Amino acid sequence: MKSDLVKVLHPVLGLPMLSYTIDLSLSGIEAEKTIVVVGYQADQIRERFEDLKIEFALQEEQLGTGHAVLQAMPLLHGCTGTILILCGDVPLVKAETLRSFIHTFSRNDSTLAVLTAAVKDPSGYGRILRGEEGWLGKIVEEKDALEEERPIREINTGIYCVRAPFLKEGLKEIGKENAQGEYYLTDLVEVARKRGLRCSAHMVPDPAEVMGINTRVDLAAADEVLRQEKIKELMLSGVTVVDPKNTYVEKRVEVGKDTIIYPYCVLQGKTKIGERCIIEPNSKISDTEIGNGVTIRSHSVITESRIEDGAIIAPFSHLRPLSEVKGGGIF
Repeated sequence: MKSDLVKVLHPVLGLPMLSYTIDLSLSGIEAEKTIVVVGYQADQIRERFEDLKIEFALQEEQLGTGHAVLQAMPLLHGCTGTILILCGDVPLVKAETLRSFIHTFSRNDSTLAVLTAAVKDPSGYGRILRGEEGWLGKIVEEKDALEEERPIREINTGIYCVRAPFLKEGLKEIGKENAQGEYYLTDLVEVARKRGLRCSAHMVPDPAEVMGINTRVDLAAADEVLRQEKIKELMLSGVTVVDPKNTYVEKRVEVGKDTIIYPYCVLQGKTKIGERCIIEPNSKISDTEIGNGVTIRSHSVITESRIEDGAIIAPFSHLRPLSEVKGGGIF
């Protein structure tokens, strides 16, 4: 990312990237326990999510994905069920995709399963090698792949379902005899196969769901996907967005029905807009509560304010934090 900020705290549609993964665990699949493995800038991550019902495991040295999961094992003492392993830099995965993945994993009676995707350019990703009957045979990291394995387009997303008892024992057998000198979580597949245990691979329908974010270019692409979803959600709930391509609405923003949002508006943070409002072009509204029937004239900037029902905000207005406009008033 070429940044002083740890990658998973970079914002995607107004929320830290990691918050999407955490929300999938807490609300999407309602996991019994959620553990976040932290390393670089661990204190900043803990502070950002301290109010949530999650636990943290510290990976002091970054020695690979297998090593990362190993740090969480003391917090999973007594767990005998299924462990779902997610990535903090893959924010577009949908809850229904994970629920289907977990269901199929259980139905197939697998010991380990990986979520995969078929992509046009597999560069940088681990390749999926399947056996004759389609079961997962091996995951090969690109730097360790043979020439004939590199053209394979089915790739590892880094998302796994694993039986807890096997995970606890299998991690002990992972070595670091590879090009990176790291403990690969992918080596669990080989450990399982040696024991005669079944491993499976489940392909996600839309590869965009499992795109990992490694650069600012990736960050912008993910932001755009979520922006489009948010705009569509608003329009289907009764909001008129005059120009969806040129309107920016962050994840937590709420807008009531019959409100009209004109082009080049930016709505941020915990902004809540009532019904039958008009938000004219080039307005920027952040963390503000707006009542019903309010008109915001063009080129206004409103931050951390409260506007009551029926008020009119004149063009080029600047409402600074803690401003209040009474009902029916004109600012």
